Amino acid sequence: MMTLLIAFGIALLSGLGVGGGGLFVIYLTLAADVPQLTAQGMNLLFFLFSASGAVAVHLFRRHIHGTAVLCMIVFAVLGALLGASLSHALPNDILRKLFGTMLIITGVSALLKKKNK
Repeated sequence: MMTLLIAFGIALLSGLGVGGGGLFVIYLTLAADVPQLTAQGMNLLFFLFSASGAVAVHLFRRHIHGTAVLCMIVFAVLGALLGASLSHALPNDILRKLFGTMLIITGVSALLKKKNK
């Protein structure tokens, strides 16, 4: 029940523009003791549900360009295949460190962009 409440709170933060997926993975790996790969898979499911509402709104408002979406789908599938094969090839400890490094770089980058504006 607590995980459901945490997920709801993180979804709320995500809707407000905070990187909810990263928070969800951190919660699952540190507090709920979920293995990194499982947490990342759950994060992808979390993202699919939260993104589906945004897609519906953008389709309704006609803000989606078919050619751009097709290009993104092709590169997303290629990236997913590459990422999946890398995630199975790398040990869990290295995946955790890489994910943490990516979160730090993303966070610092976002802070610097806001500071420059």
